[in-house]
Amino acid sequence: MKIADKGKFMSLEQLYISPFRSKRSFDDNGQAYYVSLEVEIHPTGIYSVDYLLQALTNGETLLKNIAKHLGCSGRDLSGLIHCLTGMPSEDFRMKYRQRLVDDLLRYTPLSLAEVAAHSGIGTERNLYNFCRRQFGCTPHERRQRIRRLGDEGRFSLTDQSL
Repeated sequence: MKIADKGKFMSLEQLYISPFRSKRSFDDNGQAYYVSLEVEIHPTGIYSVDYLLQALTNGETLLKNIAKHLGCSGRDLSGLIHCLTGMPSEDFRMKYRQRLVDDLLRYTPLSLAEVAAHSGIGTERNLYNFCRRQFGCTPHERRQRIRRLGDEGRFSLTDQSL
């Protein structure tokens, strides 16, 4: 596969594992309830890649920690990411984290400190700096820009179905 041949690479959309486990729905009377989501946690079928994606979704930030668990070097894992996505591993991890932060800000009522912790960014201050660098705004402003009517609570991080 040629690196320049973009059609052969997997996109972030194909690889992204949603942090959400249930989705809000409504019955005929307008009462809200949650149904379990079938989340694809093995999008590639490649153990090391799927483990990496799950770790990123769970807020792991250090590639060397993921590589250590997999029994390989960070360099080898970076190479695998590059071969799979056509992006340097740092670019892929940054885009993945942007998507995760956006999902958490848009669909959950989590505080900014909770979003920072869940996304692996760490602290509210780090989240502020991350949003400033990546989106050009504060986390609060980002939430306001991307959230639409009815988005908050649309998904849950836990399985709330009965």
